[in-house]
Amino acid sequence: MPWLHVFLLFALPLLGAGGKPIELHVVPVPIKSYRLLAMSMDDDGSVWAGSIHRVLHRYDPRTGSVETIKLPYDAVVCSCICAGEKVYITGQAYPKLMVYDRVRKTFKEVAYPSPKPDVWYGTDLLDGRHLFLFDRQSVGVIRWDTKEEKGEVVPWPYPTPVPIGGRYEPRDKAVWCSVYDLTGGQYVPLGLARLDVATLKFNGYYPYPKDDAGLTAYEDPGSTFFVPITLKGKLVPFDFRKLRWCKFLDVPEYGRRFGFIGGAAVHDGKWYFSISTYNGTDVGCDGKPYHFCNGLLEFDPAARTFAFPTLEAKDGYYQVAYTLSAGGRFFATGTNIREPDGTLNGARAGEVVFWQTGAPQARVENP
Repeated sequence: MPWLHVFLLFALPLLGAGGKPIELHVVPVPIKSYRLLAMSMDDDGSVWAGSIHRVLHRYDPRTGSVETIKLPYDAVVCSCICAGEKVYITGQAYPKLMVYDRVRKTFKEVAYPSPKPDVWYGTDLLDGRHLFLFDRQSVGVIRWDTKEEKGEVVPWPYPTPVPIGGRYEPRDKAVWCSVYDLTGGQYVPLGLARLDVATLKFNGYYPYPKDDAGLTAYEDPGSTFFVPITLKGKLVPFDFRKLRWCKFLDVPEYGRRFGFIGGAAVHDGKWYFSISTYNGTDVGCDGKPYHFCNGLLEFDPAARTFAFPTLEAKDGYYQVAYTLSAGGRFFATGTNIREPDGTLNGARAGEVVFWQTGAPQARVENP
């Protein structure tokens, strides 16, 4: 039976931060895709992932089974954001927010409060009712009411580009928004902005330091963000309680293993970043067309150590791009971009795997 139609499972012991082994399980699923996109977990424990192929995928990490749902709209599924019985779907420049009722299996569209929306990402549900969406080209941040199905623009008060994304920090009761200059694909970091959830107002903007002269090392891992200078191979700590930037951290193997540091998921106190060979040009740091790497950058703030969990596969190279920490588990998705002749093709619609903590409990055939 072809491997795409049968459940396969194997575990890779990886060396994590502090020398402790991490066991991640590779679960092949019957999907071929260029790359799965941003994920979210619903209340029943299933993971929902987007794709560029006008479909969304519901993955059950307990069984390794997957369901593919065709989108009735001509849109990319950039992010899936779960909220109760609904899955909110962002479509980048698609002009409306898409909503899938996962119980009734119905779709609907709702207008954004934006003149020309370009929404890629959003936060998870914060208070049982609201989530925050990021319109990266138009109005900035939108608070979405999942009961009324209506969005409210949060005015952006700073003379900079609007945020491209953000992270909710429950210990600070704020959404911390990331501001970048994306001109020419150079990902120039500009600053962080604090959005107070209670007042629904921005109350602080903190420009990125040009260098770390005069800065001291971070002190408390529990109150510190680790923000990548995307194309420079560095992490910049920011203490959100003391509201200060800290001494930069140089990431090992920059320029050899990777040239680009992407988004992060925080799991069990460690930060997991996607990495790519992209270095600002069409030719990656390895002299070949750029692509996401077959592993992640792991940073342990308590131990102050780096590691590179790697997804090794015979006759395959699985680029790993999006990650998720939810339900006490860690997930990443990988897509095989290795051609039969051994070359790597980042545009290939290849075989997909889920890479996760905790093995599925049942061996089942995928539909």
